[in-house]
Amino acid sequence: MNSSPLSFIAKPIPIKSWLLAALMGLYCLLSLCAYFQWVAPSLDGRSDQHIAADSATYIYFADSLREGRRDPLVLAALSSFPNTAWTPVLIALALKSNLIMALTDYLFFVLALLLLKETYSFSMPVFAFLLLMNATTTISLLSVNKEIIDLLSVSLFLFARKKGRWGLLVLSLMIAFLNRYEVSVVMLIFLVVQTKLNPLRRRRGMTLAFLILALSILLPLVASGALAKRSEEASEGGLILILDSLEMHYLYAIAVIPKIAENLFGYLLNLSTWKALDDFSDVANSYIVLLNNLATAVVLVVLFRKRQFTTRSDLVYFAMMGGIFMAISLVIQPRYFYFVYVLLCLQAARKSVNRTLSNSQYPQFPETANA
Repeated sequence: MNSSPLSFIAKPIPIKSWLLAALMGLYCLLSLCAYFQWVAPSLDGRSDQHIAADSATYIYFADSLREGRRDPLVLAALSSFPNTAWTPVLIALALKSNLIMALTDYLFFVLALLLLKETYSFSMPVFAFLLLMNATTTISLLSVNKEIIDLLSVSLFLFARKKGRWGLLVLSLMIAFLNRYEVSVVMLIFLVVQTKLNPLRRRRGMTLAFLILALSILLPLVASGALAKRSEEASEGGLILILDSLEMHYLYAIAVIPKIAENLFGYLLNLSTWKALDDFSDVANSYIVLLNNLATAVVLVVLFRKRQFTTRSDLVYFAMMGGIFMAISLVIQPRYFYFVYVLLCLQAARKSVNRTLSNSQYPQFPETANA
């Protein structure tokens, strides 16, 4: 072999790669400027703006534990199991610096992209654009949060499933469970429904219908106490209270689609959200959720125009299942659906997805063909 160890230097790099690198560098520069100008002051108490959702709460919890204050509210909030605050609080506890947390988020983001690139054939520029178009992505890169861990755990899950790496698959489930246990439940259900344990595994639409029916029966029976307790959080009123009531009375099958739509698009149609845009004190619940909904609408339009919004795609099937489970929450929180958005973006950026899969061609674990 005559190639030099440094021959890769002489290999031409496509212009598109240079352009993507330049744009990503510009994005990082602008986002870091936003971090120092707005996000950091909102996290360390120098401003009263609410920008990064629950990040300030996680940091407060971590500071309380680090200083040994034994705050009863903090201890009570962290004592339940499973607990979706553990992972961000532990990250804040370990890293201490808000800037280091943000840089770690960038590292997780890059790792997730690399895992996905090894898993699927897709256009990285398109995927990166769609992902970064969502304001939730940007704020997740600049603060301690659960969304960036959702991205990492789902990326690891897809990689492990495609490559047949059982150890990494278990790791992805553990990360998801500790970060947002609902995501790990969706992952497990997604795996199970594609095995022989599901007699309808080749009828994906019917499988989703039966899952909704099962949840309609089980939620009031198994989770009635938790649902009733969390109903106090559902202060939006109007339609959402009606839908939550249906959910707690064996009628989740009626409520599920409107609840998903409320999370994905509700802020676009909510006049109170538009009126709140002149108030910069609560950016997290105005601009960010509004741009989140707008980005989701754009991605879905792309998928429908490309005729890729179908259960024949593993990614869309996974996303639909995720939407069904995340809609169980009694509050409207679009960021809970962030991993669903990631899956839809990935599908929209896929290459060579025009071929139609027959029911007999659905790939099983380990996946041997692109969906």
